[in-house]
Amino acid sequence: MDMNNLKKLKIFTFALAFCLFNAPAVYANEFGISEQSYNEINARVNSMSFEELNARVSTLKAEQKSLEQNFQASGEGSGASSSRLKEIAAELSTIQKVLVAVAGLGAISALTDDGYNDDVPPVITINGSNPATVELGSAYSDAGASAFDEYHGTTAVTSSDNVDTSSVGSYTVTYTATDKDGNTATATRTVNVVDTTAPVVTVTGDNPATVELGTTYTDAGATATDASGAVTVVTTGTVDTSTVGAYTLTYTSTDASGNAGTATRTVNVTDTTAPVFTSSSTFTVDENVTAIGTVTATDLAAVTFTISNTTVMAITSDGVLTFTTAINYEDKPDIEAVEYDGSTYDFTATVTATDASSNATTQDITVKVRDVGGIDDDPDTGTGTGTGTGTGTGTGTGTSTGTGTGTATTDTGTGTGTGTGTSTGTGTGTATGTGS
Repeated sequence: MDMNNLKKLKIFTFALAFCLFNAPAVYANEFGISEQSYNEINARVNSMSFEELNARVSTLKAEQKSLEQNFQASGEGSGASSSRLKEIAAELSTIQKVLVAVAGLGAISALTDDGYNDDVPPVITINGSNPATVELGSAYSDAGASAFDEYHGTTAVTSSDNVDTSSVGSYTVTYTATDKDGNTATATRTVNVVDTTAPVVTVTGDNPATVELGTTYTDAGATATDASGAVTVVTTGTVDTSTVGAYTLTYTSTDASGNAGTATRTVNVTDTTAPVFTSSSTFTVDENVTAIGTVTATDLAAVTFTISNTTVMAITSDGVLTFTTAINYEDKPDIEAVEYDGSTYDFTATVTATDASSNATTQDITVKVRDVGGIDDDPDTGTGTGTGTGTGTGTGTGTSTGTGTGTATTDTGTGTGTGTGTSTGTGTGTATGTGS
């Protein structure tokens, strides 16, 4: 026997032993089908004649080609199609082994060195989504792919990609599978790197911030970060430091993909400064009047005045100060017990100025009431005592009514004097004289 026939005989002997002694579970695991499915295939094949087996091979290959074309066109297939391809591969393998066993060297001569007449590449199934989407700046983990060959079963898959998650765009992952006979299949997945995340805006400085009424407000601004790179911040809103209140500043940052991030700051304009009195703390007025004067104070807000520690003075909210009753200088206690010196009669009260924010300040105010017309208050009328000559009726010394001479002390008042002269006023006096 020549070497070629000897080689074929060895192959025949191996194939026959393989069909007779290998456990069904081995084949089931090789092709990824259940043991029950493999047993059904084995029973069906063993019941066929040589002619039926050849016809069955043609039918199975036609079905296999149709399913593979669908896979190649779409890059993926349904679970049912994948399962059917595995069953077809298992049945074709079983038929070939039976043909070897029953037909001998004539069937073997048509087979390749590995026992298969294989010119069909594996079918690649892409796992997961295709196209896939990944967020800018995140890590991409590929779901991979699997491959199945009709004669060799599960086949290894390698992949290559150019996915750059630091840059928005579309990228490709390529999967390659090569069976034992050198048939190569490829499939691709599109990976879209997208940016749907808005920039993160961080407010700089105090939030809320506080500024005093009437001062200048300088904003500390905000910063922003984004996976796409450097981004700018735009500030909107105003702060009116001339009016007490709460104001809002909005910071907005928009990235290249149109995602906008915002943050806000509250700025409180407050008034903590009390009014400052600008009018004098002393007023001087004549006796017997009610008007005193106007108290004034400066503040950035409206000021209201009140008065305390007095029973004789009043003040309006606008600061107009008055006596509730006109003051007569002669009502000063014990004025007649002391020598008149022209001094004033003084009254003191506390005035409070309060602004719209309830900031308040106080001032003690003294009102000096001065005398008008002297002690007697009437320079034209007085009573005097003096010695003079008068005309009377009777003889001797008596009391008569006449004109006496006296000295007035002030413009208005009552004076008493002794002497001869002409009184500056008209009055009734007692005189000693001779009548005829």
